[in-house]
Amino acid sequence: MRNFFITIFTPAARHMERVNPTVFTMISLGAGILAGFSYVGSHISPWFYILGGVFLMVSGTADSLDGIVARMYGKTSKTGDFLDHFCDRLVDIAILVGLTFSSGANMVLGFSLAILVLLNSYLGTQIEATLGKRSYEGTGKAEFFVGFILFSLLAGIFPGLSLEIAGLKINFTDIFMGAVLTVTLFSLGKRFFLGIKASIDRDEIE
Repeated sequence: MRNFFITIFTPAARHMERVNPTVFTMISLGAGILAGFSYVGSHISPWFYILGGVFLMVSGTADSLDGIVARMYGKTSKTGDFLDHFCDRLVDIAILVGLTFSSGANMVLGFSLAILVLLNSYLGTQIEATLGKRSYEGTGKAEFFVGFILFSLLAGIFPGLSLEIAGLKINFTDIFMGAVLTVTLFSLGKRFFLGIKASIDRDEIE
């Protein structure tokens, strides 16, 4: 999905030669934080979910453009890469904590999801630090954003949506968080074993 978004946003990036990629990084950060606050606002009205989805679209678009513009015009730098990764994690935290404190969400499930998502992201960057190549195996940020945008729209349009299992009523937010947690666990395991295998192979060569 990451390659799909690169293809989609590349035409727009061709008109942004004079824009500093860090501007997009900051826009992504600001919009991501606003998305988190919007989820908390769902206690006031379910339409705040949709507002959160709109902010997520802005954040995701800006996050895609910063890397595309940087590579396209030779504006990549260690500083830009550091800021990009740091701001990405801040956006993850804002979104996940906001969702944890949203209307009807299970806080234990929410914080568990936040920990697993951050660990999954950490493994991707650690593989890059160890092997010199970024891992995009498993569920990445592109899939994360798409899933949360779809959730935001459905939660805003159909408030009170729930599923009854064995007499237990589970709301849509918890169903979504449970699904993302399961997918993230699978992705985390895949990245972990990929990193271990690649590290062992490199040690044997050296």
